[in-house]
Amino acid sequence: MRLGLALPHYPFSFPTPQPSTARRAIEYAALAEDAGFHQVWVSDHFWVDVATAGQPEQRQEPAECWTLLAAIAASTNRIRVGSLATPIGFRNPNLLARMAATVNELAAGRLDVAVGAGWNESEHRANGLDFPPARQRLVSLEDTVGLLRRRVPGVPVWVAGKRPKLLEVAALADGWNTAWDSTMAEYRHRDAMVRQACHRRGRDPAAVHRSLGLTTLIGRDNDDLERRWHSLQRWAPGGALADISLRSWARSRLVGTPEEVAQQLRRWGEAGVEQVICSFGAPFAVHDNQQLELAVDALTILSGSKGP
Repeated sequence: MRLGLALPHYPFSFPTPQPSTARRAIEYAALAEDAGFHQVWVSDHFWVDVATAGQPEQRQEPAECWTLLAAIAASTNRIRVGSLATPIGFRNPNLLARMAATVNELAAGRLDVAVGAGWNESEHRANGLDFPPARQRLVSLEDTVGLLRRRVPGVPVWVAGKRPKLLEVAALADGWNTAWDSTMAEYRHRDAMVRQACHRRGRDPAAVHRSLGLTTLIGRDNDDLERRWHSLQRWAPGGALADISLRSWARSRLVGTPEEVAQQLRRWGEAGVEQVICSFGAPFAVHDNQQLELAVDALTILSGSKGP
């Protein structure tokens, strides 16, 4: 089992709001490398709307994905870097391949590229980009996966998503990711669909690597976990967690003491997940810097245990 970090790079992503998200994100990449994380991942959006239902739109603009990946690649030494995930409609596929090759050179071979079909129509339209029907986007996704695998040798190409038809495309990639909440039953159901798609495509399911993104909260003990939960509720953008209980929220996320999280990581590993990508409090956020240390503690416990 390896740990990844969904790198904070939105204004809301940090313990306190940060207007200079790129520099702060680079600092967190260095922290993750020093802490022993295997990989950092950067999302690819023009903005996200953090408003809850019924509220006016609240757009948050992140540091740009591929520019940030290039800076991290050039400023780190060991940790892998990756996009999670680049919508295939944002860039010409040949341009994306050139960008990936450049970042991979800067990273000395430490790049992964995760791509998706794109889901936010308004984000595409507002930036002058086409947003064709889902069937056409899936064809484009399959073509882009093939192009990237041909044009950027040695760089693993992932497909990110949950929908059944997208999982068909994942069977052609080097890896499949789903995020940011999942029960074991939900994951196994989707994983079975990927396996079936691999058989239809004449591919060994074991050739497709698996990673899982999970929103994460860890406390040193149960009392500390409760304190951190209340802190997270106060921090959450748009009051998104105000009316949710910790028990309910934890069912489909990575939550507990380091010992409990180690047990959860073991179960995910047994289900075939090779990397759990932690996002502390919200997607691509670190609401509490100690969470990185506690996650590594959990991995250390897992590594030193012999299982049940």
